[in-house]
Amino acid sequence: MNIAASSDLPAARSGLVARLHAGLMPDYNRKATAYWWTVVVLGAVTIAFAASAVTTRLSASQCLQVMIGVVVAMLAGMFPVRIPRSKNSFAAGEIFIFSLLLLHGPAAATLASAGEALVGSCRTSKRWTSRIASPTMAAISMFCSGSLLESALGALHSRGWDNAAVLMGATTAFALAYFVLNTLLVTLVPKLKRNERLALSELFGNFGWVGIAYSGSASVAALVYLTFQQSGVGVLIAAAPIIALLLSTMHLFFRHQEADEAMRKSRLDAMEREQEQAQRHMEELQNIAFRDSLTGLPNRRHFHELLGQAIARGQDDARHQFGILFLDFDRFKLINDSLGHSVGDEFLVQISQRIQHHVRPGDVVARLGGDEFAILVEGTGCVDYAVALAERLLGMLRQPLQVAGTEINASASIGITSSAIAYADPGEVLRDADIAMYRAKSAGKARYAMFDVGLRTEISQRLLLEGELRAALAAGELGVEYQPLFSLATGTLTGFEALARWEHPQLGTISPATFIPIAEESGLIIALTDLVLHRACRQLRRCQEMGDEGKGLTMHINISGNDIAHKGFISRVTRALAESGLKPQDLTLELTENILMARLEDALPMLAELHTLGVRLSVDDFGTGCSSLSHLSSLPFDSLKIDRSFVQDLTRGSNAAIVRAIVFLAHALGKSVVAEGIETRGQFEQLCAIGCELGQGYHMAPSLTSQRVEAMMLGWAASRQVGYGSPVTRAGQLCH
Repeated sequence: MNIAASSDLPAARSGLVARLHAGLMPDYNRKATAYWWTVVVLGAVTIAFAASAVTTRLSASQCLQVMIGVVVAMLAGMFPVRIPRSKNSFAAGEIFIFSLLLLHGPAAATLASAGEALVGSCRTSKRWTSRIASPTMAAISMFCSGSLLESALGALHSRGWDNAAVLMGATTAFALAYFVLNTLLVTLVPKLKRNERLALSELFGNFGWVGIAYSGSASVAALVYLTFQQSGVGVLIAAAPIIALLLSTMHLFFRHQEADEAMRKSRLDAMEREQEQAQRHMEELQNIAFRDSLTGLPNRRHFHELLGQAIARGQDDARHQFGILFLDFDRFKLINDSLGHSVGDEFLVQISQRIQHHVRPGDVVARLGGDEFAILVEGTGCVDYAVALAERLLGMLRQPLQVAGTEINASASIGITSSAIAYADPGEVLRDADIAMYRAKSAGKARYAMFDVGLRTEISQRLLLEGELRAALAAGELGVEYQPLFSLATGTLTGFEALARWEHPQLGTISPATFIPIAEESGLIIALTDLVLHRACRQLRRCQEMGDEGKGLTMHINISGNDIAHKGFISRVTRALAESGLKPQDLTLELTENILMARLEDALPMLAELHTLGVRLSVDDFGTGCSSLSHLSSLPFDSLKIDRSFVQDLTRGSNAAIVRAIVFLAHALGKSVVAEGIETRGQFEQLCAIGCELGQGYHMAPSLTSQRVEAMMLGWAASRQVGYGSPVTRAGQLCH
């Protein structure tokens, strides 16, 4: 024999066993596998022993009765009766199995029980492990419990206790023992597979209907047996319809029970689904009511509620502190207008995520609407924390965002207030935080400001002043004064700058630095610009008609960022020129460098159209903004106006160098230069030496009312005839 081949046989056998195990019982562990094989082998031996006992100990007619009983039990196993509110069922064959037990002993009942279990397992399970093990388990259970009953009845008979009542009691006890033993054998399989311990409650948990069913079957079998002893085999034929009727009645009753249970369960399931749906709807409604749909942050309503709770905690405990940061983005409208609302929305989503990454877990970040956000912070030292958080957020905003392939640089103005001011209402807190935010915005943006009570008074006065400004504009009560512009080289009057003036009946003279920002924020700047534009154009036309000295004069008028953004601005300028009879080249519109750069995209088409119309353009306050050489060379400007801050301190070498550089740059670009704020003779002479062409300031002439302008024009010719000193001296004397 080949030694190598013989050594391969155990390996081949082990491989076959492994494949068989994987095919039949892949989920069985070692304990479950050992138990299954043990039960199957013992059950097979029991079935073989029972078959041998029936064929050797019983007569041919009795064997026929056993065979008929086995067949009937197997047929009955195909139509089980379901136990209500249980996973268990029993078959009509139980009665015939118990009858065979009483008539012909445990061996006959074992064969019938195995046959019924085989039919039942084939009907309910597709696994061969169950189809093989179920008959063997039933055989073991029936043989053991049947043998116990047979021994018990023999012992009772030997003592003379063999009446019908004893028989029925013993048979009923046997039936319950059979059920418990069979259930135990079946239940051990999944327990061993899951390595779980068997609880006795699982054996006795279904003893309601199951116990009644098995007890009833045992009782009927005992009655059939007693009747058979008295009346013979004919009783079995007569009992069969009665048993069938009994089982049909039980089956119908149980089906009604199942239907009622199914209906009750269906109602409960429907109620649970309705409750779950109502809960989901409630959560959705709460989410809609309290969450911002774009960012997912708490909205204004929810933030009001949380802020109210913080105020209540502070009222209950004076040691409890809270702070509010109110954020407003400085250029969000520009993002929306230039890049579109979808980009603006994505910007808000990204910026909200960034803010959340910089706050503590307990802080509340909310979107109040538009580009306004608020942050609620609580705890000891929250004011210092709020300030530190504001500085951290401002630093974070300096990092550009990538939105839809575009790099966006953002900045925000932040207002801060805290529970140090005794608040009783969330609206008051947000109002004061908003006031502080506007203080930060008016101070130059991209910064934070703390609220104090003085700010509230200031805002109240500002609102009052806004109302009075609105009324003054409607009544035409604002005035216009005119600052003369001169040629520094010759002293010749070249034109005027129109300046809005407001003489309040109670407050007296109100500075343009006060009321013009109010006009811009309230939307009154359009009406104010129109008032100045029409009056100044008419005034210049009158000067031009007063003689040769007025024919070459021009009028400079300041316009705001809101004017540039206004779609009807070109028509407004055209209408003012047409009504006054001025030529477009007689009008110069001045824009500050910061406004120009902030609204460059909006300004470009309008500036080009104004230039085509013939209107001249000038950059005001030049040197204080952030315009680039590329912008200056491409924009249609005619002149640059040097900011007064450089003129006032020309004695400083750095300022003189800056002015000299501006003049050189302007001349290189083919633009003229205007210096404003000339107040001393030294400034005048130094600007002349640098090469600045035009200038204005108190040294040469203050701003003049309309009447004084006309008086100056009338005296101009006379002054030339009389013969004053230098042209500049003559101009100064006339103006003063």
